[in-house]
Amino acid sequence: MPQFPYEKISYELLSDFEPRTKDIVIKRFGLENGEPFTLERIGEDHDITRERVRQIVDQTLNQIKENHAPSFPGKVFSHFSSTIKKLGNAKREDLLLEKLRGDCKPTYVVFLLNLGDQFLRHRETDEVHPFWTVEQEVLNRVPSLLQHIHGYFEKKKDAAHLRELQEIHEGASLLALSSLLEISKRVVQAHDGRWGLRDWAHINPRTIRDKAYIALRAKGEPLHFREVAEVIEELQEKFPTQKLKEVLPQTVHNELIKDPRFVLVGRGMYALQDWGYEPGTVKDVLLSILQKESQPLTKEQIIEKTLSQRQVRETTILLNLQDRSLFARDELGRYYVR
Repeated sequence: MPQFPYEKISYELLSDFEPRTKDIVIKRFGLENGEPFTLERIGEDHDITRERVRQIVDQTLNQIKENHAPSFPGKVFSHFSSTIKKLGNAKREDLLLEKLRGDCKPTYVVFLLNLGDQFLRHRETDEVHPFWTVEQEVLNRVPSLLQHIHGYFEKKKDAAHLRELQEIHEGASLLALSSLLEISKRVVQAHDGRWGLRDWAHINPRTIRDKAYIALRAKGEPLHFREVAEVIEELQEKFPTQKLKEVLPQTVHNELIKDPRFVLVGRGMYALQDWGYEPGTVKDVLLSILQKESQPLTKEQIIEKTLSQRQVRETTILLNLQDRSLFARDELGRYYVR
């Protein structure tokens, strides 16, 4: 990727302006310290109204365009334009700046983008992040396309891979579709690469319980609570909006034991009730197994069925079967609920 001296270019474009004008533009775009000033703050510094600040900035940008057209550094604009097109023709502002900035502050890129009439910016709203494009049609269509995708997710109630979403947006490349989804504030990419709504716990988990649920689903088998904590730590880098933090095994254990989605199937071992595991103690499992059967079961049959539900020793099963207030045996030695 070509590198351009954005800082040098920016200051050269401002070099012919008087100090106050130059200072206002530099502060407005944050060229000096990387943090743009508000119109109010600049107005206070120069004892002028916020509207006057806006006028000075707009007038300066227009004058730069007039003074340097058509000699404005075309290679820079060509690079900006081709990059936006390669990224799907609509790119979220922060991601675009990270792609373009090279070693300089991203504010210089923003300043230069504002000098190119071909570069169109959509402001930030409650639904979308600010983004840039080079086509007016794209600028107009993105919000409605995202509304369509939001509606699709709300109806589906589950995450989807890009190729599935591509089916409802025929002609859209996977790259363009990915860039489109990144613009939305309501859609995020989950740890497994699928996309879904930000407020879904299985997409964007916020609690230990939700993270543990994802960890067990990812592994597809019962895990000790210490293993669950390890898997959460492995996965949390991929969770959309979560900060990395230490996951304590005991905290995981304390949370899982209170949530009906998780079943304690052995000493410290947890499984998901979704997988068909019965909640409760070993004795509860024995009662459930025998109550579902139309005839008594042998000791071996009970042990086999119980071990599919609990990771315990056979002696533990047999000990629980000795409760004569609950279980009885027929003349063949088979067990049934009393």
